[in-house]
Amino acid sequence: MNLKGRGLVKRSTLSDLEIWKNTSWRSKLVLVSFLLAFFTVVVRVFYLQFINAEHWQKRAEIRYTEYIEIPAPRGKIFDRNGEILASSIMEYKIGIVPKRFDLTSDKVHDLASYVDISPEIIKRKTGKTNGYFYLHRGINEVTANQIKKLKIEGVEFERIYKRHYPFGRAFSTLLGCTNDKDLGIEGIERAFEQELRGKFGSKLLFVEKDNRPYDEKILKAPLPGQNVHLTVDSALQTLVHKEASVAREAHKASAVSIVVVDSRTGDILAMVNSPAFDPRKRRNLSLDEVRNRSITDKFEPGSTFKPFAIAAALDQGLVTAASKIETAPGYLKIGEKSLRDVKSFGMLTLPEVLAKSSNVGTVRVALQMEPSIMYEYYNSLGFGKIPDLPFGGLVRGKLPPWQSWGKINQATISYGYGVSVSLVQLARAYTVFARNGVLLPLRISKSQSKEKSIKVFSPTVVSDVRFMLEKASSKSGTGYRAAVKGFQVAGKTGTSKKQEKGSYSQNRYIASYVGFAPSDNPRLIVAIMVDEPKGTKHGGQVAAPIFSKIVTSALRRLQMSPDPDERVFPKTAQYSEERQQ
Repeated sequence: MNLKGRGLVKRSTLSDLEIWKNTSWRSKLVLVSFLLAFFTVVVRVFYLQFINAEHWQKRAEIRYTEYIEIPAPRGKIFDRNGEILASSIMEYKIGIVPKRFDLTSDKVHDLASYVDISPEIIKRKTGKTNGYFYLHRGINEVTANQIKKLKIEGVEFERIYKRHYPFGRAFSTLLGCTNDKDLGIEGIERAFEQELRGKFGSKLLFVEKDNRPYDEKILKAPLPGQNVHLTVDSALQTLVHKEASVAREAHKASAVSIVVVDSRTGDILAMVNSPAFDPRKRRNLSLDEVRNRSITDKFEPGSTFKPFAIAAALDQGLVTAASKIETAPGYLKIGEKSLRDVKSFGMLTLPEVLAKSSNVGTVRVALQMEPSIMYEYYNSLGFGKIPDLPFGGLVRGKLPPWQSWGKINQATISYGYGVSVSLVQLARAYTVFARNGVLLPLRISKSQSKEKSIKVFSPTVVSDVRFMLEKASSKSGTGYRAAVKGFQVAGKTGTSKKQEKGSYSQNRYIASYVGFAPSDNPRLIVAIMVDEPKGTKHGGQVAAPIFSKIVTSALRRLQMSPDPDERVFPKTAQYSEERQQ
């Protein structure tokens, strides 16, 4: 074949330069762009693979995110006057990341001084583990900021809130406490958990492999809990706690409980127990230290129960304030049982029955009532029912149904045996004598919805019983040690044997006193229970003096004017002469 003749050889021998010159400008642009892109990729790969390979390999491997809850402070608890009883204080947990923590740093000694742990212990803990651990679980904000200034690698801070109780033991059994998770586990803290608990926030934390946060994003801000306002008075609570503690020590008693109520409103002004716990030390607490005995413990009230039987009989018209009751020979036989007084008092007026605390006289009055009627009075007073208060652990006490009563049951119940109550039930029941026969509902929180008041006795009956209770707390009564200089008080002592193994103990007693003051215009009701006093055992000797001390200070605080020297009593045909004696 003759290629030469066809001109093919000439075309095949064109140079690359001639080809490039003959190429269009668009084709040239595409080719140059492709070459530049290819060159850039090659350079980038070379950089990543050889020049900065280690850095980018780590960044690719170690970044991750964590979902973190942001704690919210609990609401504050206030007393009736706005005094803070409980609040949440910001603190910090101090954590160590061993892989980042430099054991050889001189700053370890500075850190040790702030957390009050020796440098050797810090180094030993860090050297034993590769995992994150807490060095301290409660550093205040000032100290935490000092540690942050040290800029120690591997030290991290976790914000928490810790409950603070400025009044210590005085309020501990009432307020209760929170646990390590900041949840209320006793007392007011538990009762109002839903209101007090804050709503946690949340955030995303961007972290590198060695637990080094480098960024964060807030998803939801935390919301503080609601505040709770109580009816208690912090100054009065502190005073009452002091007197309870002194009395417990003086009588070597197992426990003392005291409830103070505003007799005009039913507001609980103080609720105290001794022993009590230190809210700063919440681990390994015993039940004796934690429980609010005034609502959780039931006891036989003894003679503090007598005024209710007397009032019921008066209300039924079975006796009058001028009635005389034969108590000789100092005992009353019912079936095979003998009910006794401490001695034979002979013939007593009705006020004297309470003043002398005669079991025989009270029983003779009570047995004139039908059991069902007597039961209804006790039931109306709230006995045998769980009190309408927001606490857990409330007891209903024991009020047997009247159908189960024999004559002996009715007799012993009239003077406070065979029935059991809590101290707060007893305090509430005495509001009928301070409020002209009306039973007031109690409340511990200002937001607490109140029950309706209940009319139990007529004002005339209450006027009669109030005078009898004044007499019981006078020089001629068992409660004379409850006297308050410058004021007339009214109340009743109680002494009851404790049950053990199905029978009554011969050496373990409950001493009690419940009273109100001033008796002509009541402001305060004070109920006191002393559990197992040693030596002296009677309510008049043990509990009545506590009442006197508390009321003396409380009325002074309320700036109450003393009674006039000459008392003017309401005139009633039934016992006007008795009142002038």
